[in-house]
Amino acid sequence: MKLIDRERVDGTQVTIGRRIHYESGRQRTARRYAAEYRNLDGRQVCESLSTTNKSQAKRLALEIQQRLDSGSDKVPEATISVDDMADRYFDAIKAKGVAPKTEWKYRADLDKLRAYCEEAGITLARRFSADDLFRLRQWLIKQDYAAKTVQGAVVLAQQAFKWAWRQSVLPQYRLASVSLPKAKATPQPCFNTAQVDALIEAAKGEEKTAFALMGYAGLRIGEVEQLRWEDVRYKDGKPTMLHIRRGGSNGTTKDKDERFVPVHPRIADLLAKPKKSGIVFTTIRERTLLARLKDLCKACKFEKPDEFKLHSFRHHFASLCANHGVAHRKALAWLGHSSSDMLDLYYHLHDDDSQQAMVALAGGNGARINRDEGALNSQKSETTGNVASSFEGSLRAVGQSRIERLSQVREFQEFVNRLQNETEREGFEPPLQLPADRISNAAPSATRTPLQIVSGVC
Repeated sequence: MKLIDRERVDGTQVTIGRRIHYESGRQRTARRYAAEYRNLDGRQVCESLSTTNKSQAKRLALEIQQRLDSGSDKVPEATISVDDMADRYFDAIKAKGVAPKTEWKYRADLDKLRAYCEEAGITLARRFSADDLFRLRQWLIKQDYAAKTVQGAVVLAQQAFKWAWRQSVLPQYRLASVSLPKAKATPQPCFNTAQVDALIEAAKGEEKTAFALMGYAGLRIGEVEQLRWEDVRYKDGKPTMLHIRRGGSNGTTKDKDERFVPVHPRIADLLAKPKKSGIVFTTIRERTLLARLKDLCKACKFEKPDEFKLHSFRHHFASLCANHGVAHRKALAWLGHSSSDMLDLYYHLHDDDSQQAMVALAGGNGARINRDEGALNSQKSETTGNVASSFEGSLRAVGQSRIERLSQVREFQEFVNRLQNETEREGFEPPLQLPADRISNAAPSATRTPLQIVSGVC
């Protein structure tokens, strides 16, 4: 394959350039760069780099040289099927030791890719194009999958083909230029504080503490199930801190990081009798607690009780932090997230919270307006038609400036009077000594008012 604009990348045996091909007898030059090199078998290889950026093409050429130096480069398999590629990719993911739920999700999304390719008649993986990726997306939408599910399946398909190309299973990565629209998250149910308190009161036994930990500490149900007494820190006989280090797979949290969450007073009363060791909850199980939650939601006469989940408690805690001005980074640390995207997803503003926020926003001027309203009305009645008095009253209604308030302080007035009685040069440098024959003609020392000082040197 002939390349133009050829350039050997420094430190490598790889040459980059643009391919030349012919259509209807006319010579055409490809926009994307390609790399030319000899593989481990000594055969000449021309590999598409799927980029129009020269700097990116050089970086990819360095990656090719690294593969050659490590002995991992091999001839791409032009006849590998979609099924075989998906199986290899799944085996590579499984070998990383992902959680069982993550493994199940990968398997389900790869099965969606297989089903689409079978229906579309795509057998070989190298035949799957960018257009097919968008057709896969439309096919999933027609299957009535949720927007987030569709996005996850399409992104995973794109990752599978990219992995196959990087592992030299495919000769090229044809999906490099694809940009997929981001799906909007489906609104999730969220308890308000009154509902959380009602559920805690209606619950029995260990359910009370479990609901409180999820609603006022943001714990996941797995973290509640695996919480141990040695994870609860006490001071002076009262619980003060929760050390969250279990709850996911392989004995760690879901995000693999430990975190500390201060104990809310609503939780402290329920954990007042500590034990030395062992599991805190001996009867709490996710399925039974979820069924119990739905029954309590119906008993408390919540609107749409079947939509609530155990995770709705966690949404409540995130909203509680946001509505009470908890620092963003602190809320992220308590919830165990490294990105604010998830915290933004969890945040809910209920009608009551929204109304209280607006009242608080108006409170700064609202209280002053109410306080001065009587005096303003009285002044208007005594000076009907007096525009100056009306304007002065309006100034009082909206509040005086900081300088106006300061000028009414007695100490400030005394300070201003002292400045008025001081000469211009006093306090800055020694007084000017005039010759004896000129003393009689010297003018009296001039003084400046505060206004002159401001407009002069200061």
